[in-house]
Amino acid sequence: MGQSELSIDIPDEQALGRLAARVAAHWRVRGRDAFLSVGLSGDLGAGKTAWVRALLRALGFAGRVPSPTYTLMEIYEVDSISLIHMDLYRISGDAELAQLGLRDWLGRPGTWVLTEWPERAPEWFSSCDIELRIEIGAATARRMHARARDAAARAWLTPFELT
Repeated sequence: MGQSELSIDIPDEQALGRLAARVAAHWRVRGRDAFLSVGLSGDLGAGKTAWVRALLRALGFAGRVPSPTYTLMEIYEVDSISLIHMDLYRISGDAELAQLGLRDWLGRPGTWVLTEWPERAPEWFSSCDIELRIEIGAATARRMHARARDAAARAWLTPFELT
């Protein structure tokens, strides 16, 4: 069945793109009819938005992918998937998160919610299927830690094992 927690070295932006492409291919098959929530943790500049941008590019999205730091939420429709990219850095907890209208998307098949700074809303963070934590290394290197919250979410980590 594989591990529930994995670590991946990402030496540069090209490696990030290759990993995102592998993840997108796997998640595209699983995710057309499933709901997925991913918490993206890491220091400022660790690459959380870069990861989402690379994932969207691998799915075929060619438009602009800005950081949602100020808009709080960006929604992308690509390849039968609704990808919601949130940044909770500027919110003050789960009550404020509830005001964003996320409830309308919860559990909807084919919806992926990728949340930067999920720890700012602890209740939401504890419900994420997957946690991706990115650590800054030397120069352009990063280390990504991927963890499934439970056995049901474990299958989403398969593409990370191939690294």
